[in-house]
Amino acid sequence: MNATDLIRAGRLTEARTLLIEHVKSSPGDTGNRTLLFQVLVFLGELDKAERHLEAIAAQDPGRDAGVRTYRDLISAEKERCEVIRLRKSPSFLPEPPEYFDAYYTGLKKLEDKELQEAKAHFDLAEARRPAITGTVNGKRFSGFADLDTFLSPFLEIIVHERYVWVPFEFIRELVIPAPRTLFDLIWAQARITTWEGLTMNCFLPVLYPDSYQHEDDRVKLGRMTDWVSLGGPFARGAGQHVFLAGDEDVAILEVREVLFDFDSSAEGQKV
Repeated sequence: MNATDLIRAGRLTEARTLLIEHVKSSPGDTGNRTLLFQVLVFLGELDKAERHLEAIAAQDPGRDAGVRTYRDLISAEKERCEVIRLRKSPSFLPEPPEYFDAYYTGLKKLEDKELQEAKAHFDLAEARRPAITGTVNGKRFSGFADLDTFLSPFLEIIVHERYVWVPFEFIRELVIPAPRTLFDLIWAQARITTWEGLTMNCFLPVLYPDSYQHEDDRVKLGRMTDWVSLGGPFARGAGQHVFLAGDEDVAILEVREVLFDFDSSAEGQKV
């Protein structure tokens, strides 16, 4: 089996070993080096992945634009790691919603395993959050959130080299093209339009943070999602992002278009 076959079979570690052998024997093969870069990202080896990026840039200056995009994404992933570990507050587009302080305090209480206090702060944040309705892939929903407790009211996006949270109520339209390459299974290309008419192209992390630590390569590749209980109703995801649209679970790679309804009660918070 070649490296691509191994990846398709969900055998990431074997693909990594084979690709390293290929790169060592043919250092100028930027195709295999690019594939190795992507495998290393799936495995959470960001520093090694970045070193291979630098080699690609040196070997093939014509790929500078693509390398720059990859470099920005790696930089954003490193910022994401800091945010997820509560070492750094997230950046927002354009600013934190009014319920963020309560929500973030809940996250800190949850990190300290103070479940009752965490729930009280999450409930307070939810009470301040506008109702969210709309359609996903043409199907109506009432209520929209990420199923991961850490991210529930927010969409993770990467704009250039910045990792940003966007509250769902700030978004008018979210469009995600169907994935075509392995790259799209790591960072999905997307287009977001806000209620103020700002339209921007961005990337969405397909996998939950730290998915590479899971023992199952299917989870690392985002072919399934596993849930780790944090106590009570709280859970962290590993594998592919899953949204709760009304009563239906929708994986991020199943989403083609989300159209959110305007909520006048949240007008002051819109982007």
